[in-house]
Amino acid sequence: MKIWKARGHRQLWTILDYVLLCGMCALLFYGASWQFFKTYTDAARYQCYALAFWQGQAELQTLPHSQCTFLTHPKPQDLPPITQETLLHSLRQTGAPPWMLQFILNQDPSSPLHTLPYEYPLLTLIPFSVGLLASGGWYQVVFAVVMTLFAAGCCLLLRRWHSRSAFLACALYFVLGGWSTVGGRFDIVSVLLTLLALLFAVRRRWNWAFAWLALATFCKLYPVLLLLPFVLAQQRELHGPWNMRSRWRSAGVFCALSLLILCISFLLSVAGTLAPFSYFGDRPVQVESLNASLLWLVSLFGWGALSHEISFGSLNVVSPLAAGVSLGMSCLLLLGLGYTYWLQWRGSIDLSLASLLTLLIIMITSKVFSPQYLLWVIPFVAYSGGTRRSWLFLWTAIASLTSWIYPFIYLMTRSLISVPSLPLFYPVSSVRNLLLVLFIVMIFWISAPKRIVPEP
Repeated sequence: MKIWKARGHRQLWTILDYVLLCGMCALLFYGASWQFFKTYTDAARYQCYALAFWQGQAELQTLPHSQCTFLTHPKPQDLPPITQETLLHSLRQTGAPPWMLQFILNQDPSSPLHTLPYEYPLLTLIPFSVGLLASGGWYQVVFAVVMTLFAAGCCLLLRRWHSRSAFLACALYFVLGGWSTVGGRFDIVSVLLTLLALLFAVRRRWNWAFAWLALATFCKLYPVLLLLPFVLAQQRELHGPWNMRSRWRSAGVFCALSLLILCISFLLSVAGTLAPFSYFGDRPVQVESLNASLLWLVSLFGWGALSHEISFGSLNVVSPLAAGVSLGMSCLLLLGLGYTYWLQWRGSIDLSLASLLTLLIIMITSKVFSPQYLLWVIPFVAYSGGTRRSWLFLWTAIASLTSWIYPFIYLMTRSLISVPSLPLFYPVSSVRNLLLVLFIVMIFWISAPKRIVPEP
């Protein structure tokens, strides 16, 4: 009788969890719905990339005129640092062989299969292409549905392979922090793949873990930053000489799969393959980053007047002090990552927490902090923190502030360039960034090796 009663309770909780999951999906779809049928959204840009890749840029004429001008009539700020013309010019100056020049010249960006996204790797074209299954006007609706299902997949993986508390926390953070970005961006695809990599890694199925990590990297480049924590976690479990083949077999899977994808990408477009790797380095400071918050605080005291510009597909801040602040952030990046890896090697933190800290340190010290970046860490936060009160309180605040910034503060004005002039913008983004810094410091403090004082 007790067995049947316990089984009934489990079934009731399972039904409740799926009801909550459906509610999460409905809220995420609704959160992205304000962007549907608009021509200036990120999803509209994805449609341009997918259509240009499969059918050529001539087919872009079937879409609204203003939607794909960054491809059909690009302005200088729309172009990536590396284009076919600049690449050919550089190769001619270095005396590249004629066959190489001709190979690149034959990759006409306006023809099918040769237009790759300026800022993203090759595999992003897979989620971009899903929306093409619907008629042109419904692309963004289908895209939002598919991305919402990916978010549900993340939650279900945590429920099945980790804990119910992680499932509940992940669903909560997705709703609060990914209100408009889960269904309006493609980042959730890489998020799911990195979560799969983590789940396979903690079960010591390292070949699969590194394979998922490679696929995630070529959906969006940031997962490559998790390569070192994964390698360290694997090496700590193995015994024997360092030149033992089994020590490096799984990392070899990552390299082999990455090389295969790179070769395919080079065959399609050499310039398009190289462009994403140079895209980020030339970007200015984005207005939601910690760099921008520091520049804003300094400007309040009359140092370094701020101006704003729209370039590289985002709203950026220009300041004479930007280079110095970025240099300081780079130093903090190296120190933070070095300390994280040291803690991991000592066994003070596990792979999930090391991965979370790595991503957070990269995000908070980077020149760019777009609202969808919060999605990168949500499954790791849920995995490591579950429903612990301190984590729930802090991350509920961080996620809520992120959604307050985008879309709500952004929608307070019709002009994108005037968003930083709104009284709420910089204070809210600065508080959010401060909370992230406090969380990182808190984890470092808790994880620091404790000094044992000998008894007298």
